[in-house]
Amino acid sequence: MAVNGVELVEEMARRFRAGDVDGAFGLLHPEFRIQQPESLPHGGRHRGRAGMAEMGAVFARHWDRTISAPRILGCGEQVVQITAQTWTAKATGRAATVDVVELFSFAAGLVAEIRVFQQDTHLLLATLDGPFLDAPEPAVEQ
Repeated sequence: MAVNGVELVEEMARRFRAGDVDGAFGLLHPEFRIQQPESLPHGGRHRGRAGMAEMGAVFARHWDRTISAPRILGCGEQVVQITAQTWTAKATGRAATVDVVELFSFAAGLVAEIRVFQQDTHLLLATLDGPFLDAPEPAVEQ
């Protein structure tokens, strides 16, 4: 039986919004992977539920976040989720709002991979103090 990816991502989003982290993690495949931009403090490739939890803990040391209602679109065997997110740095109180696109893949009826693409990581890093401000300047298209 084929997984309905849109329904699975909608259910995961619902569980996270309700504060049911264990329930949301229950929708992750045992070999789950998530990838965030390397330039972010919580960036890189993370594996399994423990990797997802550790990534979230690193994120939470730096920012609080509000997330808009997601737009979830089926694209063949993958699903795209689009949200507007406001990240507020705990150390500085500075905030930035960006669009975030997440690409979901599935295996055995569960979420197998999420690849996360923030619209402007430089803007997000600028909310922080410290070494993260040394991120490279974004390229200017001519």
